[in-house]
Amino acid sequence: MPCARLPRHPPPRSSSSASNACSVMANTRNSRSPADPAVRVASCLARHVRVGERLVAGLSGGVDSVALLHLLQAHAPSLGFRLSALHVHHGLSPHADAWLAHCRRLCDLLGVPLEVARVEVRRDAASGLEAAARQARYAAFGKAEADWIVLAHQRDDQAETLLFNLLRGTGPSGAAAMPVARPFPGRRDLHILRPLLDAPRSWIERYAEEHQLAWIEDESNRDERHARNHLRQSIMPQLRERFPGCDAVLARAAMHFAEADALLSRLAEIDAATAIREGRIVVAELARLDEARARNVLRHALKQAGVTMPDSARLQEALRQACGAAADRQVSIDLGQCMLHRHRGQLWLAPKHPLAVDTEWRGEAALDWAGTRMRFDRTRGAGICLARLEGKAIWIRPRQGGERFQPDPKRPRRELRKLLQESGVPPWQRKAMPLLWCGEQLVWVPGLGVDVAWQCREGEPGLLPKWEG
Repeated sequence: MPCARLPRHPPPRSSSSASNACSVMANTRNSRSPADPAVRVASCLARHVRVGERLVAGLSGGVDSVALLHLLQAHAPSLGFRLSALHVHHGLSPHADAWLAHCRRLCDLLGVPLEVARVEVRRDAASGLEAAARQARYAAFGKAEADWIVLAHQRDDQAETLLFNLLRGTGPSGAAAMPVARPFPGRRDLHILRPLLDAPRSWIERYAEEHQLAWIEDESNRDERHARNHLRQSIMPQLRERFPGCDAVLARAAMHFAEADALLSRLAEIDAATAIREGRIVVAELARLDEARARNVLRHALKQAGVTMPDSARLQEALRQACGAAADRQVSIDLGQCMLHRHRGQLWLAPKHPLAVDTEWRGEAALDWAGTRMRFDRTRGAGICLARLEGKAIWIRPRQGGERFQPDPKRPRRELRKLLQESGVPPWQRKAMPLLWCGEQLVWVPGLGVDVAWQCREGEPGLLPKWEG
């Protein structure tokens, strides 16, 4: 059995399935109730999607994503959007290849282009297997050439997410409802759309049955060793029996949390206007706020930086160290995904860079170095004299200490450490920055420029390195 559930094989193209897809629009138009999920899906698409936009539907092969793709395919002609599907192959299940084959059959039947993204998920990830798989999935979504990533989350997911996060001690942000539409993290040109959020799982399953759609069931969803599965399989059925309609009530509560979270975000923006300058938090301004508002500003700064939010205890300790340390003391606080540094009365967020290694530059226009990016622009009359580099080995190395450098011909050669201190470069950046060497000679330092012995003269071809730390 290639998967846990395949109720039916997709019918051949000549069967009634093709007409079923086309009939969804007619059924939607003839529906008498605006509360009907099919009507809401149509309204959601019409409200958010413009003619010509590219929609990529996340297709796992499960009933929710299969029904979603079927609905999208039915609405594409009238709304004028371009539709394709993306299947993320995690490779975690022995049935993963069978699920992919099923998705290919479905997309062939519906005439929808399918892209497959194969990802690697660490089974021993510190965040847990489910979270690691989700991160890999969203990373794949983030690479899509699209205007919208369309996901099949539905009302039951909304209720389960709220309960699950509350049991983990989440705040308003974690308890807030999944929005129908929002920007995709890290991409301004991409958005997430969830047209099925108002639809209960029972309606989606009934829709799939009525349209003779086949779907798979991931056997891992039945494994109650995972906390969320236990909540879905054992806890939620008891709640529904004791409190009928609890899914709708919980979804409504999540909307209230979303409103509260929006108000907190607005308050953070007001406080950040004075507490955050040039992307750095001013400790004195943060200390003037009461504790709850100060935490709110710190959360806001982390959110703006795209950092995964640390737990409350770690955030509270970070605030205590940042505001409680002596004014002249430098503090570095590990927030998990990044570091928070206190330096000269300001808090700096800095990524954790992997261990830097010596790297030879072979003429590339750009290269990755220790989790950062370096670019090399060809210039004339500026930067490093290209003629002096010809035929020589050029290396990028981390600081070791004891280097000497002379960027200004009017001043003597001095210790690099002192030059960086005078330039106001924070200590952690001094450790992380790349230095460009030719043999035993230090040629270039980020922020300081080119050594006088290697500087390009007017009109000469030059090379201008740039470090995107």
